[in-house]
Amino acid sequence: MSRRSVMSMHASRSNGTALPLRDYFLSVGGALLCLLWASGWVLPAQPPSRFAKPDTAPPPIRIDSDVKGPERVVIDTSHSLPTLSDKEIVVAHTPVAND
Repeated sequence: MSRRSVMSMHASRSNGTALPLRDYFLSVGGALLCLLWASGWVLPAQPPSRFAKPDTAPPPIRIDSDVKGPERVVIDTSHSLPTLSDKEIVVAHTPVAND
């Protein structure tokens, strides 16, 4: 067998089963979509339930508790941050080259 005939056999064999999952999902998804469309056409519509109506006046919510929360923290951002002088800046580590 020549190399060209082996390659053509391999190419023709792989075309039939290139994406079996894609074919499965297309066929099953299409069937489910058709069933959903047919059931919407055949089955009667559901009557609206009493929970579907919007309430015009929601009940007032009142929460009473004896437990007090923490006091409010006020952060004053009108002042600028203090800056460090040159004497206060410390170099942590200066690498030394070892030859």
